[in-house]
Amino acid sequence: MKKIAILGMMLAVAACAESSGGFLSSLTSTDANSSVRQKMQACMLTEAQNKLQAGTLFSQGLSATADELVATCAKKLALQSVGITDENKTAAEGIINSLKNMAQ
Repeated sequence: MKKIAILGMMLAVAACAESSGGFLSSLTSTDANSSVRQKMQACMLTEAQNKLQAGTLFSQGLSATADELVATCAKKLALQSVGITDENKTAAEGIINSLKNMAQ
């Protein structure tokens, strides 16, 4: 738990120090050869940056925010591992909206 807290603080400091891209953009990008650990860390950094920009990174306690980042990224990586991407989610939403419009 202590490691997650330290990681969270490092992410926040890094995000504040380099919000224009550069250093952080290299940490948030992965490829097909990246390890699961690298993908998880990149995802958590991206999610932390998104929360920082939205002003919600510090709205919960450190532990709750860390748990949320881990859960969100674990879900995303699990879905990606079985071939479900954000594109698939968007397509599913389109199908649902089409059916909803037909029913009205």
